[in-house]
Amino acid sequence: MDTACFTYPACSGVKKRNGKNRFPLHAFFFLFPPLVHAADTPYLIPQTVFVGDRATLVAPLGTADADFQPKSIDTPETPDDLVLHTITLERKGENVQLVVEFTAYTPGEIVFPVIRAPGFPDFTGLKVAVASILEPSSMTLSAPAPPLLAPGTTSLIYGSVAIVILLLIFGIGQRLFWTNHFVNVRQRLFRGYLVICMKIFIAKLRKQLEKEDAARGAALDLLSAQVRRFLTRFTGIDCLAMSAAEFACLEHGTPLSIMFRRWDTLRFNVESVSQTDIINALDDAYNYITTLDKTAPGERHGV
Repeated sequence: MDTACFTYPACSGVKKRNGKNRFPLHAFFFLFPPLVHAADTPYLIPQTVFVGDRATLVAPLGTADADFQPKSIDTPETPDDLVLHTITLERKGENVQLVVEFTAYTPGEIVFPVIRAPGFPDFTGLKVAVASILEPSSMTLSAPAPPLLAPGTTSLIYGSVAIVILLLIFGIGQRLFWTNHFVNVRQRLFRGYLVICMKIFIAKLRKQLEKEDAARGAALDLLSAQVRRFLTRFTGIDCLAMSAAEFACLEHGTPLSIMFRRWDTLRFNVESVSQTDIINALDDAYNYITTLDKTAPGERHGV
């Protein structure tokens, strides 16, 4: 409970009241935080004073004489826990009041020093109760209020999150698409390059046979080895050590197995092989490679 009380004697310039010309020397007034103050009851502004707050103590003194003039009073020396900013005698309507502006730095009951004013008796016994926000009994702080959101903020936040998620999904999809696309393009270019190189090899071997009839057996060996290397790089399957029968076990490998079996027959009977047989072998290889190049990428694996 906040209290303010003081004792003051009669003051010159204050008319007698209730048939008396002076107030009791040791009358104490207790200040509660009422909504309406009695005419002669001291009160605080604000009603509850906390440590470090600047506050005002107002003490009504009675009816003023006609010649009363407001005046300031020198502030007396105070302890370290109390600062008196201003002390004035003021007129409020027909009444006189003592106004003391102060700041207290210690909770509890604070006693004011004696206040002396020329032409007035000393003001003694002024004291107030100062509360502390650190004491739960003095004040309870409420929890911080949640921030106010502008209308539509929630929709904006969830909409932004949804857009970000969609952009991420779209970006990942585009990355996967272009990655697979470029992989397919690279594979298609690489296989096209292998086909061109193989056709060039067949063309050079054909011209060499037209000049050297005795190189027929070597041409068959070279053709068989080169086609095997081509198939290894083209399909990713090791075809270098595979026999003609093993090619038949591969997907779509039956024509290739027949072709290698015919070449093996010519190689082991090279004495009876004519130049026409070698040219036919080159044509078979050329036609097979051309057909393989036109096959869809998904059908090339496994020959």
